[in-house]
Amino acid sequence: MKRSSIALAVSALLCLPALGAAAPVNGVFTSTDLGGALLTGRASTWRTGINSGLPHVMHAQSWDGTNLGTQWDISCPTEPVNFIVQDNRVGGVGTIVYTSQFTGGTFTFFPGAWPWGDGTGTLTTTSLVTTVQYIMISGNSTPVASVVNGNTAGTFLGGCALTFGIGNGTGVGETTSLNPLITKPATYPTFLDNTCGAAPANQQFGIWGNVITITMGIQCPVPTSAETWGTVKHLYR
Repeated sequence: MKRSSIALAVSALLCLPALGAAAPVNGVFTSTDLGGALLTGRASTWRTGINSGLPHVMHAQSWDGTNLGTQWDISCPTEPVNFIVQDNRVGGVGTIVYTSQFTGGTFTFFPGAWPWGDGTGTLTTTSLVTTVQYIMISGNSTPVASVVNGNTAGTFLGGCALTFGIGNGTGVGETTSLNPLITKPATYPTFLDNTCGAAPANQQFGIWGNVITITMGIQCPVPTSAETWGTVKHLYR
């Protein structure tokens, strides 16, 4: 496993209950592993080849232990150029740090009487830093674990701002020519290609992992009320 992503179009993958919509709500909300109500999630990042290839396209969804995407969905942030690599290994032991920047994409918070309300919007920039730990096994520098930290930001339809931070994502798997039998499990989000559609059956390449330790902030503009001249005069009586 070299790296994983987490870090965010409305997904039509699941049939969701018809619940009343509610406008986004100002506040800071945390994931269930931090004691909040926001579900942790799972993510997949598609690439054009079994080992590498651009662009990279992310797809992240909430995970309730059984189903994907019942609470939130992040689709199609795209990394058009390769990540920055910093190799800190000494004698094959240590870390490699990958810094990635994705642009664009959409997010959706589905109706469900959540404390943050619901809504859809567009993303701007998604930044991820993936740290992969290596040790020597049988004379080879071998990756054994990866951790992802990152954040994304966007705007709801209607103007409310979203920030979505991931504090402790984990890598789970990756396609590789060293073992073509490794494939993404169905319990991780569908690979989306550079058209934002499901990747073809012969291009199921990329990485997948878990999105945990989330802190989400929503900030809505404060409405201004127009004052009439009569009201203004009344203030000074």
